Amino acid sequence: MREQVFMNRVLSSELSCKTQTAKREQVFVNRVLSSELSCKTETAMREQVFVNRVLSHELSCKTQTAMREQVFVNRMLSNELSCKTQTAMREKVFVNSVKQ
Repeated sequence: MREQVFMNRVLSSELSCKTQTAKREQVFVNRVLSSELSCKTETAMREQVFVNRVLSHELSCKTQTAMREQVFVNRMLSNELSCKTQTAMREKVFVNSVKQ
């Protein structure tokens, strides 16, 4: 009976030590995994910021190009309208002079 009590205490003590060791190992593993996740998250965030900057720059360049093209088209159309207006005015002057 005493041997059984002694053996139970030894086994209980051994189980307690193994449980504490397992808990410490789990805490360590959790810290390592948390640190790794944190690093990967920070890296992903930096990569996203870089991609956003590249895309923003690309959009800005395309917007500026489109605006320049629009200005060019507007000038051409304005010039064409001016020429047609001048031609129409000359024709009107000619028609009026022929009528007189």
